[in-house]
Amino acid sequence: MATEPTDTVVVAGPRAIEALLRHAPKRVRKLLHAGPPSPTRDRVLQLARDAGRPIEAAQPALLEKHAGELRHQGLVALAAPAPLVDWEGLLGVQDALLVAFDQVTDPHNLGAILRSAEALGGTGALVTRDRCARPGPTVSRTSAGASEILPVALETNLARALAAADEAGLQIVGADLDGVAPWEVDWTRPTVLVIGAEGTGLRRLTREACHAIATIPLVGRTESLNASAAAAALLYEAARQRTIPKVKKNA
Repeated sequence: MATEPTDTVVVAGPRAIEALLRHAPKRVRKLLHAGPPSPTRDRVLQLARDAGRPIEAAQPALLEKHAGELRHQGLVALAAPAPLVDWEGLLGVQDALLVAFDQVTDPHNLGAILRSAEALGGTGALVTRDRCARPGPTVSRTSAGASEILPVALETNLARALAAADEAGLQIVGADLDGVAPWEVDWTRPTVLVIGAEGTGLRRLTREACHAIATIPLVGRTESLNASAAAAALLYEAARQRTIPKVKKNA
């Protein structure tokens, strides 16, 4: 039996695979399918055929072996890993809206945040080499394929990366306590949104690198939102400001 390249990654489930086939079809090395036909599965298989990607009917056990704990729903893609991009390049994107992660180690949180970022107009993301989740099968599945679309950069030192963003003219907004309401931030400017670790938030040096701290006002009894929910709320405010013309004062 032929072995897969050692750098092959597994993308499981129709949503993630469909996103991959629509945006980076050449990364798909083989699409495995099992089980009865369905409209969703047929659509994904047709996308693979249209892109000229290899398709193989397989036993469910083989899909289970590749997918592990991931829910595959009868579809598994064996693919080349998503290429990491250059952070400096992301800083030069017009109207940049970037998300940087400060020791977010849970791949489910990372995936959920990347999904919100891609859906709400984000232009890229930054992860660090240490104490941070990386794009992979769980992230791809949780993000519904957004991690296969949104450009992601990898840097060793978050402080240096944020300093580079500052020098490039981007504002750096941290998500943390004791800040201003999200609507008091001008999200129409090129921006890096920094999300801290679940439970501990931003580290001191990271917070000091921020030009503003945004805090989501809560009106219920719950004391806080988790990292992915907070990121989604802040990214929505950024999208709202960027897509809805502001009402001129004294108009």
